[in-house]
Amino acid sequence: MKITRIEPVLVGAPTPGCGLLSNRNYFYLLVHTDEGITGLGEATLESHDDSILGALRDLEDLIVGQDPTRIGYLMQVLIRQRFWKGGVVKASAISGVELACWDILGKSLGKPVWQLLGGAVRDKIRVYANGWSGGATDPAVIRDKTQEAQAYGYAAFKFSLAIPSWPLHDTETVRRVAKAAETVRDAVGPDAAICFDGHGRYDSNLAIQIGRALEEYDLMFFEEPVQPEDEEGMLRVARSVNIPVAAGERLTRPQEFRRLIEKRAISIAQPDLAHCHGFNEGLKVAHLAEAFDAFVAPHCPMSPVITAISLHLDAIAPNFLIQERLFLNDWRNEVITEPLQVKEGFIELPKKPGWGIELDEELIRKHPRIVAGTPRLFRPDGAVCDW
Repeated sequence: MKITRIEPVLVGAPTPGCGLLSNRNYFYLLVHTDEGITGLGEATLESHDDSILGALRDLEDLIVGQDPTRIGYLMQVLIRQRFWKGGVVKASAISGVELACWDILGKSLGKPVWQLLGGAVRDKIRVYANGWSGGATDPAVIRDKTQEAQAYGYAAFKFSLAIPSWPLHDTETVRRVAKAAETVRDAVGPDAAICFDGHGRYDSNLAIQIGRALEEYDLMFFEEPVQPEDEEGMLRVARSVNIPVAAGERLTRPQEFRRLIEKRAISIAQPDLAHCHGFNEGLKVAHLAEAFDAFVAPHCPMSPVITAISLHLDAIAPNFLIQERLFLNDWRNEVITEPLQVKEGFIELPKKPGWGIELDEELIRKHPRIVAGTPRLFRPDGAVCDW
């Protein structure tokens, strides 16, 4: 079997809410073969669509003509034979190809991907909702949105407040985050899992203040309290706050995860299979975390395609914790022909060959590419903040 061409498919997917969440294009890759089997992957990298298209053009001659079932070999070629190993743009383009190749392999053998790797170690996948608040910062709106997400079957929830903050000491931000956590906890009860995503917005001093204010609300984890390259800052937060620390969505190689895991700076690794060079590299991260008694919880705030793909890793990783899923209550949930359903906090394992999903081509034609956008935050003095 040989790869004959790579087909990018961009689907415009604006995000409802108050404008504090990204508008994005879902970036799909269809890898076609000379045996008529087509594989589906995702390489969504918010606001960087043309960069991914350019990276694919740069790599295309290394892909076309290759055997898609020699996945490990093809990944070595793509990562190592252009001298520059990458960064997240190249890694995302490679991820989309790698994921599509796994889909081809599973389809060619008539098996779901999780069955090709030793079989499932669990019967269903625990999930949490992200994006359910629509970016709301008002506690009354957060309360209403929480109840809406519960009605869709979710029993675990992650929230974030996209507000600019001052470094070192910002009591207003600490109070607002704590109030939001109190609101969510009151709405979901004492036993539901809740998580807070710092989005790398804080320095370690402010992150520690926020983390300590959140301790009384019994969080499952504190995600990206600082920027992921600030390994010592991440460790400082982990040692100072009685909440497990999670990170990894911006990391693309196992070596980057190793530095955080072996320092015990994180308890939960969050590889994003659309960014970390694909499924096999994400699985390496899961095994690495397992060796240090840490957990894996794949990052996944994009489309149902990458969610469905992530379920296969969740199925086989013994140290899997919980799967992120973007809260979708509109047409975006139906970009695949059999939409994923959350029931009492879980999603069933895919049973069909490959990833077990197919794009709804008629629906996606109705949603052409849009101008994607990420919100921008500024402090009152005009200084730039991380979003």
